[in-house]
Amino acid sequence: MPNCAPETLKGLIDSTPNVAVLINLLDYYTQRALPEKGVDSEVVYECPRTQLMIRTAVKGTTIGTHFHTVCDEYVVVVGGKGEILVNGEWKPVKAGDVHVCPRGIAHDTRALEENLQYLSIFTPHLPAGTDINWLK
Repeated sequence: MPNCAPETLKGLIDSTPNVAVLINLLDYYTQRALPEKGVDSEVVYECPRTQLMIRTAVKGTTIGTHFHTVCDEYVVVVGGKGEILVNGEWKPVKAGDVHVCPRGIAHDTRALEENLQYLSIFTPHLPAGTDINWLK
């Protein structure tokens, strides 16, 4: 691809933010204030084709078993330890693990003994409202 000025490609840019993103996760997690319980989640990039969230499941959290009808979800564990429900079985996860969950597959995440830091990548972008279908 030739070297192009950003204004040359404006017709292709449909993302938020509308520039390239570089995030240092260590700095991000160090500076982030966490809730006492639950999941801290921030959308850091989105476009019609994908959505990236940086998340922390706070110690003692179980998200709840659910599935998505529109989106596939990729979970990249970047810190801490926890468990992910994969094909009906709880599997331990730690930094370096990746969970690929196609739409329609029930899954869950829990961080019982320490915070679990991870990235959630949804493709396509989550629809307005929600794409979470709770089970139980």
